[in-house]
Amino acid sequence: MLRLHEHAPGTLTAMSDYLFHRTGGMIGRLSQLIRGAAVLAIEDGSEAITEELLECVPIDFAAEQSEQLTAPAKANRRRRRAA
Repeated sequence: MLRLHEHAPGTLTAMSDYLFHRTGGMIGRLSQLIRGAAVLAIEDGSEAITEELLECVPIDFAAEQSEQLTAPAKANRRRRRAA
């Protein structure tokens, strides 16, 4: 188990709505999303998971479709930033 030295306890809990919409409420997708963000946090030296960092982690097609249905404004905003 790896620890992110700058990650504040409760940060992920505070992002529960975001995480739910991003993963469609599927535990496997949530695990992949958090694991991917943790790897990026270690690689970039930030040692913390933020919503901005989570936005950099790709999700599977089904989760992306679920996110569009449950949080359309969020999905559209992310697409505009990527364009």
